[in-house]
Amino acid sequence: MTALVLSAAACTGGGAVIGTPRGASAVSPVSVTTPALLAAKYTALPTCREVTQRVTGLPPFRFGNERPSASDMLTGCEFQRIPDWPRVNLKASAWRDENGDISSPAGEGRGALRAREAYDVTSRPGADPADDGTAGDVAVGEKAKWLTPKDRDNCTLMILDVNAVLILEYKPADKPEPRSPECRDPLRGLAKSFYDAVQR
Repeated sequence: MTALVLSAAACTGGGAVIGTPRGASAVSPVSVTTPALLAAKYTALPTCREVTQRVTGLPPFRFGNERPSASDMLTGCEFQRIPDWPRVNLKASAWRDENGDISSPAGEGRGALRAREAYDVTSRPGADPADDGTAGDVAVGEKAKWLTPKDRDNCTLMILDVNAVLILEYKPADKPEPRSPECRDPLRGLAKSFYDAVQR
């Protein structure tokens, strides 16, 4: 008899009570909450010239773009000693609270929501580059993760920080093993310097 009662409890969710006593309200045992979104932290981004002055250990500046893009603000800079390697790409995108569109109206938290969406898009099936694990030893921003492109020709570090996403890419001379120290260690070294460079 005891075994029968235990297996019935297991089938109903482990100790669930059928029916609601008089005077009590039925409450769902699981509550899903959306984390509170913070007001925008980034209202401006540095130019590539400023990035070059603030980030140490980079190859010579090659080219960059500083214009609105899919994000509300974008700075993208490439560094390489032509024709030698390595090549380093540093990108910062930030979304403003006061901008709005059909999918995300203006208002407090809008920038953080858009940044989180951009950060999470690499988790979708078939994404390129795709998530390759949390970068727990990169202690800047809210969270960070490794990305690996399908062609596996570089390694990439992505950092989420309130309403901004930072992307650091490193490509050595030879096609690297994206998880190798040769590929990832230079990005670990650049992460704090680049993060500090985009603070205004």
